[in-house]
Amino acid sequence: MDNLLSIHENKKLNLETGIRCTLQCPDCARTIIMKAGKKIPGKDLTIDQFIKMCNFFKEIHFCGGWSDPIFNPNFIEMLEVCKDKGVAAWVHTAASHKSRDWYQRAFKVNVDAVWRFGIDGLPENSHRYRVNQDGEKLFEIMLLGKSLGINVEWQYLIFDYNRKTIEKAKKEAAKHKIPLMLIETPRNNVMNKKTMRKETK
Repeated sequence: MDNLLSIHENKKLNLETGIRCTLQCPDCARTIIMKAGKKIPGKDLTIDQFIKMCNFFKEIHFCGGWSDPIFNPNFIEMLEVCKDKGVAAWVHTAASHKSRDWYQRAFKVNVDAVWRFGIDGLPENSHRYRVNQDGEKLFEIMLLGKSLGINVEWQYLIFDYNRKTIEKAKKEAAKHKIPLMLIETPRNNVMNKKTMRKETK
């Protein structure tokens, strides 16, 4: 066991916590599978499974490909486990369908966790790619985290629809002293095709 621990002690783990998400981002594998009429594979990660993982990894990124991590029913407890075990936790989230009280509890059980919020563009426009996202609510949640001393980051995928608002976003991020991550994405091609389909109808 000691040898196994030494092998993994500096390793990071990117973790899928479940199968649920309220968003329908056009280029998400989940959206593509659902539109094909197929069932999303997998199930929720249990707390016992998660605790075992924390014995071998020192940094865990909750960053789903099929889901948003906040929808695992044990997610707040997972954050607490990370805090207790000294495991660095990074939460990558874009869904906005949890209550303010839920976020407050999640922030408070692990004040060391880093939360990266996917809000692609100014909050009022981010739903153009993050379908079903309430960008304005999520931005307020990000500010709530900031006010509670949480390390928060604003992730901004660059699309044609939000390229012209980058400077405004920079000023808004600077105003609140929040790091802004600008990321060029190949998903822009998907958005362009979606726009073209609308224009030809």
